[in-house]
Amino acid sequence: MSKKDKYGLEFLKVTAGGNIGYNCIRKDGIVDGNNLLQFLNYLNTSGTELLMKEINHYLNNAENPDYAPYDSMILEHIDLKIEYPYLVIDGQPNVFPLADIRDLLQEWLMFLKS
Repeated sequence: MSKKDKYGLEFLKVTAGGNIGYNCIRKDGIVDGNNLLQFLNYLNTSGTELLMKEINHYLNNAENPDYAPYDSMILEHIDLKIEYPYLVIDGQPNVFPLADIRDLLQEWLMFLKS
């Protein structure tokens, strides 16, 4: 099962006036803690790659889980904090495993490049 399916997300390509946009929405209009993952809407290819690099750094150095929490600077208006082994979005209590977020970002990146 893909991570987008696990978290009830759908990726959409929207064309308007000759421009193509990419959206991440919740399937069936569901509202719950997984709605936080719609921050993907604000990530372009380079932003997605940079966030993946930050997360991979933590996952690849798991032998030192005492890393201080890290505030990602990828997005200005959404607080993304890596608190190993989780990603915290806007200080909300719903946290997401970094490995899941890495895989979800990979799926998003493949979608953006399709």
